[in-house]
Amino acid sequence: MTLLFNLALGLVPTLILGASIAAGVDDDAHHRRVFLLVYGLWAITLALWNWLESSHGAWIILWAAFGVVALALSYHQRARRNTGGAP
Repeated sequence: MTLLFNLALGLVPTLILGASIAAGVDDDAHHRRVFLLVYGLWAITLALWNWLESSHGAWIILWAAFGVVALALSYHQRARRNTGGAP
């Protein structure tokens, strides 16, 4: 049950991204940055939920890692935009 629940909730932000692109939202840098921010926060929330439910440690580590990476990418894109595109 935990496997299906984690996979289903893990796909929610991706499905929302697909729906917004299908609705005609331009897939520009701002849209991708907001998606990474939301996905990062969502993944960290799933990690905390799994921790509270005493789920297997792999789920906690997996979602925490996805969350940290997504938030770091979002921050990196924002910093890159503020410096004029320099790496």
